[in-house]
Amino acid sequence: MLTRTRIAVLSASAALAVSLPTLGNGFAIDDIYVFVEQPMVHSLRNIPRFFAGGWGMGTTNAQERALNTRYYRPLPTTLGALEYAVFGLRPAGFHFTSSLLHAATAALVALLLWRLSGKVALAALLGGLLFAVHPVQSEAFSAACYQTVLLAGLFGTLTLLWFGRVLEQGARPLRLAALGGSLLLALLSKEEAFAIPLLAAAWAVLLRPPNWRRALLASAIPMGIAVIAVLILRHVFLSPSSVTYFGDEPGHIVALTMVRVAALYVELLLVPLRLCPFYDWFIIGYESGLSEGVLLGGAILALAAVAFAFYLRRAPLLALAVAWILLALMPVSQIAPIIVVAAERFLYIPMLGFCLLLGLVLHRGVERARAGGLGTPALACVLLLFSAYAVRTVTRVPDWRSDETLNLATARMFPETPTPLLNLATYYERTEKDPTKAVAALDQALRRVPGWKPALARRARLQAAMPP
Repeated sequence: MLTRTRIAVLSASAALAVSLPTLGNGFAIDDIYVFVEQPMVHSLRNIPRFFAGGWGMGTTNAQERALNTRYYRPLPTTLGALEYAVFGLRPAGFHFTSSLLHAATAALVALLLWRLSGKVALAALLGGLLFAVHPVQSEAFSAACYQTVLLAGLFGTLTLLWFGRVLEQGARPLRLAALGGSLLLALLSKEEAFAIPLLAAAWAVLLRPPNWRRALLASAIPMGIAVIAVLILRHVFLSPSSVTYFGDEPGHIVALTMVRVAALYVELLLVPLRLCPFYDWFIIGYESGLSEGVLLGGAILALAAVAFAFYLRRAPLLALAVAWILLALMPVSQIAPIIVVAAERFLYIPMLGFCLLLGLVLHRGVERARAGGLGTPALACVLLLFSAYAVRTVTRVPDWRSDETLNLATARMFPETPTPLLNLATYYERTEKDPTKAVAALDQALRRVPGWKPALARRARLQAAMPP
């Protein structure tokens, strides 16, 4: 029999199965400046300083400091210092921590779906397993620097579980304190956690359990205190950055481009074959008109709105799932300008809504198939889908072994962008100390985009420094 505990354990086990292979990987992408080039993280004595400055402000990399002045994430930095105290700079230790965080979150997601679905075991199990093995999750647990995402997801999900307790059992002081404390920890981890109070409010308003108004008002106090406290800390310790993805582009270009990104996210959720650590200007670019991508994204958003309205009274849980996906994406939708236009890790918290949606839909499909005598084939199809997702996740993990393997994989998968080849040149120059390989990578970049200034400038500098 599928009990709540067994479903949580199965979900956590699946998460460990797909994430533990990262233990054979090294540091990649931003891991270097977050852990290796940030001496502050190498001492537990600096933990109080992490709460009085921006993300990565202790790094020796001036460019990264300039890019991250808007981010306040003291909790992941504190975790990094603890990891360094235990593991030194051995990447396996950091990846092991990430695997544990992802497994714990998958277990909490299964518990959350159990509560939301009214203890429907199959829906909770399918949603928990989906969260555990979905290929989009691989970015969050493959790069140690994205423990920011994992911590926000862990404590954000815990916040929603506490909110569910308040809805069902009443607003007790300790329960409200736990609710506010878990949200505070989520907000101290990553900015996407600002969506969590919105998810809680949508839960209460759309499902309307008994005494939901009283529970929501009581919960608003500790959640509001946590949000205000972090906003004050951000105001005191952070400085705005002029570096954003869109720069000074007009609002209609931002809006149209983000509509196109909606289509990308649906592709990543449904058919996650092409995965990329940086969706740059060559992959996404700027949209100034009604291109095919914008029309597709607009159609998807319209369909989501129609589905929400249709199910609002007929099946409120499905409406809530759709709302959760959209609300959880708000912090990364360029309402507040950021440097990244889209990312797989941005889907870690929105995955709560997707798992609720797909878990409910697959459960209903299997039940109808059982009524028609086709229950076994239906379950086999679901198993095949989840197995395909798990295989894609496991095969993605080796791409994150190093900056070299990651950029080579990206260059193969996205021939439209020269950026991974520029990154390869940086790797060969700084890590392998091989300017010849760096120049060769830049030549490949220039074959993709002739006359690309960053590659031309880097190539000229390297050739000038090379012996005749």
